[in-house]
Amino acid sequence: MSWPLASHFSTMLQNPRVAFCDPRLQASSIEKDAQRQPRPWAGAFAVVYKGIDANGRDPFAVRVFTTESPERRERYDHISAYLKNRKPNCLVDFEYRDNSIRSASDGKWYPLIIMEWVQGETLFNWARARCRQGDRRALALAAERWAELVKELAEASLAHGDLQHANVMVTEAGELKLVDYDCMCVPALVGRRNLEVGVAPYQHPDRNESTLLSLDLDNFSALAIYVALRSLAVKPDLWEKYVEQPGYDKLLFRQQDYQDPNNSPLCHDLKKLPDREVAGLADKLLELWHMHMEQVPPLSHLANSYAKVEKLLLDQDWQEAVDLLNRRGQFRDAPERLQPLIRHAYEHVCRQQAWASFLRMPQETSEDNDRLMVDAWNEKLFVGDETAERQRYRVSEARKRVNQLDRLCHLVQQSSGMITAGGEHSIVEAAAKLPQGYQYSLLARAKMAQRRSSAIDRLDKALKTASSEAAIVAAWRALVDAKCEKMVKPVTKQRIELAEQRAPVLKTLYAISDDISQKKRLKKIVAAWDDELLADCREADRWRADYEKAVQGKDDKQPPGSGWGLKSLKVFGSKRVEQQSDQQ
Repeated sequence: MSWPLASHFSTMLQNPRVAFCDPRLQASSIEKDAQRQPRPWAGAFAVVYKGIDANGRDPFAVRVFTTESPERRERYDHISAYLKNRKPNCLVDFEYRDNSIRSASDGKWYPLIIMEWVQGETLFNWARARCRQGDRRALALAAERWAELVKELAEASLAHGDLQHANVMVTEAGELKLVDYDCMCVPALVGRRNLEVGVAPYQHPDRNESTLLSLDLDNFSALAIYVALRSLAVKPDLWEKYVEQPGYDKLLFRQQDYQDPNNSPLCHDLKKLPDREVAGLADKLLELWHMHMEQVPPLSHLANSYAKVEKLLLDQDWQEAVDLLNRRGQFRDAPERLQPLIRHAYEHVCRQQAWASFLRMPQETSEDNDRLMVDAWNEKLFVGDETAERQRYRVSEARKRVNQLDRLCHLVQQSSGMITAGGEHSIVEAAAKLPQGYQYSLLARAKMAQRRSSAIDRLDKALKTASSEAAIVAAWRALVDAKCEKMVKPVTKQRIELAEQRAPVLKTLYAISDDISQKKRLKKIVAAWDDELLADCREADRWRADYEKAVQGKDDKQPPGSGWGLKSLKVFGSKRVEQQSDQQ
């Protein structure tokens, strides 16, 4: 089956409702030329048209193929899957669609690609305008951005496969965007045969139909475009001499310039450029043309040579030197004489960055700020620096607090299995060494430990003095509130239970007024008294004599054998012993 011509698609695109099967595309319009025909942007293997959404605001690109390729759909599936979560800024969104555009030749459906429309101009047209203006700065900046774009592709493990002036768009903001992904290589496609060989003279002469896809496919074309931009930035009138006058449609270089540089006027002019770095890059490009394709290094290994780096280093412009080295990507091959200066530059920049980070630390004292400060302090970079040394005491104090916090954390972790009085006291002691009002993550736990320690001490004191049964009960309740009642031993729990029984009786005794008659008072004491419960209770001794006096007086008035019966009850730590009075 013969593939439709570009004109067959153009004819159909005069009526989008018939040309497309997608309702959104059917409602769109296609930009037309002066003859009211769909305006095409022709490439080697496809034609691009500009579409406008029905709202009239959102442009998009419609890319239709002019050749058949059985593997095209599969390869675009691999590319789409790979770019789903790692698309570099230099690429645009796209979607491959089968059976989506009709041909006027046979009425059948064919594939297309819908892409984000890049508002701008091709690198060729942009460079021509800048060269006519003599805008060296813009051309030099474009060369830098080109090197960054190529580095971005390499870092994403991508190769475009057809880097040339028509596939590079320059936006109104000066950004570089790549279009046409037919030759793109992602890791899943490495080793496959390339379906297209790209555009000469941007490609290495070894590139042919048998070339296998690899992530190094762009090395030569990336360098060719870079050298062209750098050369034009040094001498913009090269464009007029080698492109405009002869009516050439590529960026400077021709096949014959590579094949026979000794007889090439362009190569002679490049050798005489005042920028020796650019002249050297041009020589390197011509040399690599005659080497094997796999010997062409990445652009990052050649761009930003050490001549400019050396000047920056000698001028002690450390930040610019480091930025240039970072853009270059590595400096293992730097001349030995520059290695100490390069190390010093990186040390200087790292120190500045680390110090700037340190100075951003909040001034308030807290655990979070202390830990940030300790982490931000770089002893290797700051030692001996006068400005940094003035902050050493502050960092030292923060480190002491952090160490104390780490000890406190360890103690809390130890107590997580079982709470003990000793463990809670240790937490309180550790927390006490932190400043008053200091905010830290374990503050609530430390306060709980303080509460528990106070409750424990309070109970111990109440038990030792035994002067108030109510005080023992109150201390026990505070212990319960602090959720540490399990620390109390069984024998102590028995004593607390006794106090809980005695406290209401004693409360009643305390409530007996001294202002009433002696008879009434003794009667109330006898009524409240619990002889068994209050045996050996020191707090009850203040009423014991009155109670015994009242009981004894009562017994004297009773006939033999009819007394109340005085019992002595001994509890807590000994067996109960009951003694009946002799009057029974």
